[in-house]
Amino acid sequence: MKKIFSLLTLTFALFLVGCSNNQTTTDTNSSSAASSVKKELNISISIAPEGQEKSEKTVAVEEGKTAMDALKKAYKVEEKEGFITSIDGHAQDEAKGLYWMFKVNGEMASKGANQITLKDGDKLEFYQEVYQQ
Repeated sequence: MKKIFSLLTLTFALFLVGCSNNQTTTDTNSSSAASSVKKELNISISIAPEGQEKSEKTVAVEEGKTAMDALKKAYKVEEKEGFITSIDGHAQDEAKGLYWMFKVNGEMASKGANQITLKDGDKLEFYQEVYQQ
């Protein structure tokens, strides 16, 4: 009788261990899937071509995207080696020294648009200006 009782206790203990390991695996997989989902950021973008009214749009981009990614989502962009050469058909004019420049949250950008990682609520302002040294 003791052997049967011991065998039943051992079987029950193994059953519990098996169930608890299964639950842990499921929880780990669920949290991995949840952490791989990227947060969506809302970004405000304005462009002001020389002599024209400013155009404004708001776009949603995934966390980790750059200012260039957001700009390309909102407008038609041409670039050369990371430098913006045209936005929605408004090209720079190298002869005049007229180039596209931009600000992030009111501050002149310290890097190229393809190097600035965005945060939720960022405001990007792209404008044409004659570059003076």
